[in-house]
Amino acid sequence: MSVAGRLELAVLTVSGFLLGILTAAFLMIRVGGWPVPVTAVIAGVANVAILKLAGSYTRSGWRFAPLVAWTAVTLAAMLPLLGNGALIGDWRLLLLLACGLAVPAFYASNARMRELTGS
Repeated sequence: MSVAGRLELAVLTVSGFLLGILTAAFLMIRVGGWPVPVTAVIAGVANVAILKLAGSYTRSGWRFAPLVAWTAVTLAAMLPLLGNGALIGDWRLLLLLACGLAVPAFYASNARMRELTGS
């Protein structure tokens, strides 16, 4: 991989980190009295796009670095770091993890199967 490809992969990893911060921060949005976890859907779509871009730069395991950065931030939102409790600790975090990890994993597995079968 060239130096430019490494730099672009690093930028995508930072964007995955920032996406994790934004999706965790805005997960608690409510409309009226109802919780609306729209950032879970945004995380799924954005992680697939970032994974697709990272896959265009490398075929190694480093293409999952932006997804790992996003997951680290999202899991850190579960931990009671400096306060009394976790930043997020209910069903919306599970939905965020499911959409943000399952959708890109499904995309990656389908892309790998297409690559192996040649279709």
